[in-house]
Formats: sequence, C-alpha cells, structure tokens
Amino acid sequence: MSGMPSPLSFRNIFFPAMLLACLGLMNIYSAGRNTPLQFLWIKHAIWLGISFALGILVRQREGGRAFHWSITMYLLSLGSLILILLVGKTIGGSTRWFSLGFLGTFQPSELAKWITLLMVSHLWGQYQPDRTPKYLGVVLSAVILAPMVLIFLQPDLGMALSFLPVFILIPLIKKLRLKSVVIVMILLSLVGIGGWKYVLKPYQKERVMTFLNPSKDLKGPGYQINQSRIAIGNGGLWGRGIGGGTQTQLNFIPVKTTDFVFSVWAEEHGYIGVCVVLSLFGLLITRMLEIATRARTLEESYFAIGAACIFSLHFFVNVGMVIGALPNKGMALPFFSYGGSSTLAFCLVLGLLGSIQHRGISKS
Repeated sequence: MSGMPSPLSFRNIFFPAMLLACLGLMNIYSAGRNTPLQFLWIKHAIWLGISFALGILVRQREGGRAFHWSITMYLLSLGSLILILLVGKTIGGSTRWFSLGFLGTFQPSELAKWITLLMVSHLWGQYQPDRTPKYLGVVLSAVILAPMVLIFLQPDLGMALSFLPVFILIPLIKKLRLKSVVIVMILLSLVGIGGWKYVLKPYQKERVMTFLNPSKDLKGPGYQINQSRIAIGNGGLWGRGIGGGTQTQLNFIPVKTTDFVFSVWAEEHGYIGVCVVLSLFGLLITRMLEIATRARTLEESYFAIGAACIFSLHFFVNVGMVIGALPNKGMALPFFSYGGSSTLAFCLVLGLLGSIQHRGISKS
C-alpha cells in the first residue's frame, strides 16, 4: 500500500507491541541466566524477527482479503486441531504441539482462536445489527464451540477459555436486552457447576482451591503464587536490576519464562517498570479500540473489538494470576512470555489490524 506509515510511527499499532517485545526479550534473557534456559532468548529473538516480519508483510499486502478466506482458514484450523490429537507431540500429559526441530514446537490452537474470530466477524459483518437472521447467532455459537471442544480434549483449558471473548461479539452485535443477558448468565452458571462436578480434573480443581486459600500449603499447591508475590514485593520502587532479582536468579519463581514472566519483570524493574509495561499494554489495547471506531466495514470493526477483548483477557488473566487475584491458569502475556506460536499469532493479528487501520485512515 502506498503511503503507509512506518511501523515505528507512534500512532501505528506496531509501536507499543515492538517496545513490549524488546522489553520481553530482555526479561527472558535475565530469567534464563545460569540455567538450562540461558539460550532460550535466542530462540525467542528468532521467533520475534520472523513474526514481526510476517506481521508487517500482512499489514502491507493483506488489503482486506483475509476476511474472504476466513471460512477456508477456519476449516483448515479445525483439521489441524484434529490432526494434533492424532500425531501431535505430548508434553506434560497434553498433546498440543507439532515439533519444529531447533525452533521448538508449534501450537495450532494459538492461530485457531484468531481464525475463529476472523470468521465470526466476517459472517456477522454481512448484516446490519438489526437485520441479522435469528439462526445466525446459534450457528456461530457452534462455530466457536467446535475448536473450543477440540482444544479442551488436548487438554488445554486455558486456551479453550481464551475463545470466550469471541462470544462477547454476539451480545454486542445483537444488542441483547437485560432479560436475555440474565438468561445467558444463568445458563453459564449451570454449565460452570456441571463443569466443576463432571469435567474439571483434580489438578484443575486444586488450582481453584489454591486461589481461594493460597496460604493453606505454601510448600505445595500454594508455592507458585507465594514465590511470585515475594518476587513482586522484592522489586520495590525501582527494582533489583537485570540479573539482580534473588527470587528470579535463585530459581524460586516457577516457569519464569512463560506463566510467571511478569513476576521476573516486577522483581527486577520494580513499581516503575511495572507501570511502564502496564502503560504500553493500555496503549496497545486503546489503539485496537480506535481502529474499531474508524474501520471501513462492520467485519473489520468487529474483528478489532474481538482482538481487543482477547488481548485484554490474556493480560488480565496473566497479571491477575501472578499476583494471586486469579487462579493459576497458564495464559501467555502477549509479546512478553516465551512462545513462538503465540508470538506469531499475535504479530499476524497486529498485521491485519494495521491494514484495517490504514484503510480507516484512508477513508477519513
């Protein structure tokens, strides 16, 4: 696209994401020092380079075509989720990945939630909010539930739950009345009760109970949250500096390059560093909502709203988990947690949003 501004422009959606990625890479380097993960930051740097390059390419070349291919991509993503159950790599009792050799693994479910959002946005966008067929909401609910069920079978409850923001589009678009919202809330409550009794595994129930009473067993289920809180408090105002966090460098923080990566940052960069990262995430999500308001079409607007919801979910769940405000459920912190699949998916979404942003600016 001619006249498209640089990704480093402050108004561009890539700007806060690139800053977060740089800070996240530095954080992963520090977290892996003097451990078997000391070279993990190199892999992450490679994934970042590939992902941002593809994201910028999508931003420049997509031109709205992704929405027209959404149904095909959705069917391919379902096929990949079925294939992963048959021939995928099993780690820690879960079958979620394809092996990619030196680059590690690839998790198709990371792309599946975004492709599902793309398809839902495209199909909803064909109708004005007050003229949508009555059956469409039911059909698209099934479209969302299909990949959720396949992902739950892996099993990966956290990833399955990350599809929930896509459901937010339905009441937003349909402008449901209070009565309908209450009915949906009652149904979700009944599903939650049934899920607790018949679906959740013992270790998943244990995480919920640990959240409700984290101090019950500080050497057992409560260990992770307790060490994370100690690390955050240890950061003080300015932090301990890169490589200076005792909880981090003495390996008290669990899974410190993924689920608890924010604890590492808080310990080594303190309250000021935390405020910087929170501000960048706030700027990123604000940019998405601005794109939604200026989008040329309904499908583009719906996609941007859904993207903001999913990014917000990842942010609040991850940060809420490390401070003990939410149950321990692994969910990547965008551009901060190590993970090639999630990084690639986030960057491709940014590319699509950047393309929507440019078309919206051109329209105005």
